[in-house]
Amino acid sequence: MKKVIKIIFILFLQLALSISSAEDFDNDKFTSDDIYTIKNIHSIDLSSSAKKITYIETFANRKNDAYENSLWLYDKERKNPKKLIKNIKSISAPQFSPNEKYIAYISSGKKKYKSNSQLWLINLKTARKRQLTKIANDVTDFQWSPDGEKIAIVVHHKKDDIKGTKPPIVVDRYQFKKDGYDFIESENKHIHIMHLDKRGTTQITNGNYDHVLPSWSPDGKKLAFSSKRENPDKHNNWDIYIKDLEKNSTIKLTQHIGADSDPYSVSRPAWSPNGEKIAYVRSGDPNLIWYSISQIAITDIKNRSTELITNHLDRNTSFPMWSDDGSSLLFVIEDDRNSQLAVYKDKKISKLTDDTKYVSNYSKAYDVEGDVIALLLSSSESPEELYILNQENLKKISNHNEEFLNKRKFNPIEKISFNSFDGVQINGMMIKPHDFDSSKKYPLIIRIHGGPVSQYDLSFSLERQIFASNDYIVIAVNPRGSSGRGEEFQKAIFADWGNIDAKDIIAAANFAISTGFIDENKMGIGGWSYGSMLTNYVIAKDQRFKAATSGAGISNILAGYGDDQYIKEYTIELGHPWENTNEWLKVSSPFFNADKIKTPTLFLVGEKDYNVPLIGSEQMYQALKQLSIPTQLIIYPDEYHSFSTPSYEKDVLDRYLDWYKLYLLDQ
Repeated sequence: MKKVIKIIFILFLQLALSISSAEDFDNDKFTSDDIYTIKNIHSIDLSSSAKKITYIETFANRKNDAYENSLWLYDKERKNPKKLIKNIKSISAPQFSPNEKYIAYISSGKKKYKSNSQLWLINLKTARKRQLTKIANDVTDFQWSPDGEKIAIVVHHKKDDIKGTKPPIVVDRYQFKKDGYDFIESENKHIHIMHLDKRGTTQITNGNYDHVLPSWSPDGKKLAFSSKRENPDKHNNWDIYIKDLEKNSTIKLTQHIGADSDPYSVSRPAWSPNGEKIAYVRSGDPNLIWYSISQIAITDIKNRSTELITNHLDRNTSFPMWSDDGSSLLFVIEDDRNSQLAVYKDKKISKLTDDTKYVSNYSKAYDVEGDVIALLLSSSESPEELYILNQENLKKISNHNEEFLNKRKFNPIEKISFNSFDGVQINGMMIKPHDFDSSKKYPLIIRIHGGPVSQYDLSFSLERQIFASNDYIVIAVNPRGSSGRGEEFQKAIFADWGNIDAKDIIAAANFAISTGFIDENKMGIGGWSYGSMLTNYVIAKDQRFKAATSGAGISNILAGYGDDQYIKEYTIELGHPWENTNEWLKVSSPFFNADKIKTPTLFLVGEKDYNVPLIGSEQMYQALKQLSIPTQLIIYPDEYHSFSTPSYEKDVLDRYLDWYKLYLLDQ
């Protein structure tokens, strides 16, 4: 009997082990459920002594179906990072006080102010948290004064929430919609000064325009900021102003017609240590809107002379920051499929990071050994983690995703290049299944990024890993209009969407077929935002694609006039519809050529998207439905252009997989 029991036990153990092994095999693939496991590290700040780093960890809480945040502290002496604040819904922009006793941050307040973002303070010795501001409007940004006695605060002045029946919305602005804000009425962002030893704040800016990105002078007597004035809804001419707080006077520092320290660059004006110069991000020709190159400029405050130190690079740059002695300037360069930290010194530019790591953020301080830099770096095989760069020595100091990633088999990524129809080189990445076999034929998915001035890079992408884990070859392509290749490459599609960039995508499909391991009868395509728009352009030109996913896009640009937040940009690029009707019709070609589309297409969009509104997806869905082309429209309630609900993000990925499977694998 014992022998029988022993045999049964052994058989049971073997079965259990085999089941466990099978599960381990299945679980080593990336899935949509990984949304709930991956940690996003961001918003770093290095203390002035370079001994401490604070940052935020964001993760998806499955139970609450919401993203939550934790505030972390890395102490050089203690080595291991620790949580200061655990699992709250809203926290952003942590900054050390100059004496390093406190960290200030933005978070939702208590009961009366629960719908508003306020400024908070945590005592690093006692861990006690204190709400500094109690105002009816949102605090959106702040910066400590050099002496730590004051804080400059950006307050978004808007109408209070009204209980009961809401009054009619009164629209009198040229740009009256904005994604994430809904309708914009008479509201602006203004700078306030808060003294830590006093209650309340003092507003130091006024007017019907925004004041953003405050930056204290080294002596704490002046404040630089960016503002867009003179009918601001109709242009993007941001300028840097300097307010003398003692004299209560303001001067306009920059004269460039275009964006100087545009808030969308998220690059604060940077004072030189001696207070004589300011470094900032300058855009190019304003008539090129988002197609022009962003450069690092340095303006001498006294004589107003300006030097463009990155003029020869022909690459977008951002985040200027001076060294402690003012002899050099750090900044980030966006290059082909990558982003790297660089330094300007002795009239020369050199890179401090290589192309194996993608720089998303950094912070700098100074210790006895020289400049110390804290960086957030990612790679194709890892989301952002925290690193320290000191004397050319790069050290990783956080491992928030290590345990999870060690359980996954990464699908290999390789850079690809090919020639388009006119001989112009197009670059991108190819992601293959982990167990790729060159003798087999694989289904193909081409993914197209948004923007259009953006790019696919070598940072970690869960989406691409999931597709490859489901045995697809994935090509992430950067057609003309993409960034990272210079201004001529970016502006190649100006007022000509869906022409040469669509041909570049078709060239990517031809390249894929030429490899010999793609089943040309099983090709899919898709993207989000402009990636969705370009998808629609492509499937109206090329009937080889058997499945498409089109997220938050539009095809009838003319019919969408005035319905989104880009009225200014569209008018600059295309002119007025009543004057340039043919231009508007040309870029609306997918809708007016819907009868040429044969590709089953899935449309997805947020209900409250003001970036690329719902109407764009509705129109294309209705057109394909009328033409009896297999289609479906998925609308996500209360979501904007970028989703904030984890289950919806998971649902998007699952619907992608189901749609591609239906038309690429099950046919």
